[in-house]
Amino acid sequence: MLVVLIGAIGAAVLFLLARPEVVPIEPELVATGTAQTAASDPPTNAPTTGDPPAVNPDDPPATGGPIVIHVAGLVARPGVVELPSGSRVVDAIEAAGGATPDADLTPINLARVLTDGEQVLVTADPPPAAPPVPPGGSAAAPTTQAPVNLNTATAAELEALPGIGPALAGRILDWREQNGRFTSIDELREVSGIGEQRFAQLEPLVTL
Repeated sequence: MLVVLIGAIGAAVLFLLARPEVVPIEPELVATGTAQTAASDPPTNAPTTGDPPAVNPDDPPATGGPIVIHVAGLVARPGVVELPSGSRVVDAIEAAGGATPDADLTPINLARVLTDGEQVLVTADPPPAAPPVPPGGSAAAPTTQAPVNLNTATAAELEALPGIGPALAGRILDWREQNGRFTSIDELREVSGIGEQRFAQLEPLVTL
């Protein structure tokens, strides 16, 4: 029994000597590790780069630069003019010196807004259309027409004259209403749209 007791005591001593030593963790190390982890994490509310700048709705819109327009036809100075953005057809014609007396502005929309690089063409009244040729026949030979009386002619009679369309015939009638009657054929020059070339064409075809 004594031998067994001594052996048990020796085994217990060896077991206690073989146990690993427990080393306590210092609180400072844990706190330091937590601080380092927190420092390495990026702040959640930090502003990001690359965001577009805020737009103020009260800021005025940006205006375009000048536009270049080609004004051609019956104007005083045909050519290229430079105008501010947002200009209209009437501005381009005025920049080219205005329309000539032969010009007819009736078919032109003077209030239209221009775009860069376009052309504004000012023309005269189109000549009256030729009468249709009957099928299988030939055009009738021109006949001598009696002179048209400027003081009694209707719009249809005026439109029968070469180079006079509905717009120009209306302006001749307007002049007659405003001034009473024509006292001289030369007064045709006072009607807008009748220049020297057209007057020379009409002079032998009208009377008073």
